[in-house]
Amino acid sequence: MGEERRNINNNTHIVLFDEVSGLCPKCSKPLMAQNGKRKTKIYEIAHIYPFSPRPEEKELLKNEKIISDDVDSEDNLIALCRDCHKLFDNPRTVEGYQEMYSIKKQLRQAAQIKNRQYNFKIEEDIKEIIEKLSTLEMSEDSQLSYNAMRVDEKIRPESGPVLKIKIKSQVAYFYTEIKKLFQQLDQRVPNTSEIIFNEVKTYYLTLKRDNLSQSEIFDHLVNWIKTNTKETNSEAAEVLVCFFIQNCEVYS
Repeated sequence: MGEERRNINNNTHIVLFDEVSGLCPKCSKPLMAQNGKRKTKIYEIAHIYPFSPRPEEKELLKNEKIISDDVDSEDNLIALCRDCHKLFDNPRTVEGYQEMYSIKKQLRQAAQIKNRQYNFKIEEDIKEIIEKLSTLEMSEDSQLSYNAMRVDEKIRPESGPVLKIKIKSQVAYFYTEIKKLFQQLDQRVPNTSEIIFNEVKTYYLTLKRDNLSQSEIFDHLVNWIKTNTKETNSEAAEVLVCFFIQNCEVYS
């Protein structure tokens, strides 16, 4: 007799459904259907490495990496729409396995970073900076000379022009004013800015260690600031991240 397949409990279903944000990670189809007032599950839980592989599947995947030695662990399970699950299983291919392995690795990394956002805190004083950003009146000398900016040498070519242009424009208009706001914080409570800069630097390094692209790091820093400050304005958080890039806490 083959090994008995474990039932997937409700908690595991919730975790795997949440992991993909309710959408099939392969085709983006919703995994729930609305039937009147009720929602119906229209997805299935797939084993990335097969639960009980046939001899030909073992041979096919013998040189492939596996996520977990326990084929029934959450690490080896993924929520897929029924069509994508069927295509993934029949026929089993190396390309299909590699694609699903890569998707799952990305999902796990995103979940780890999301959880880390709550463990890495930032000084509450940064809320004051964000609040004042929305009411800043720009002075004539607010713009930096582009010669003084470090952005050009920090942004890698593979990050593309859009990210570079966004950062350079934000730095040009806001860097000097934000620097003044941090100086005002230090006048009230010395070394506050240094503490915040070090917190940003530390969190940046944890993201860098995950081998994320510069664009991914930018987005995660924005979300981290929003999470810790309960800020809903993405633009204000983006301005701050651009400041930290110019100020050498990020992309250094």
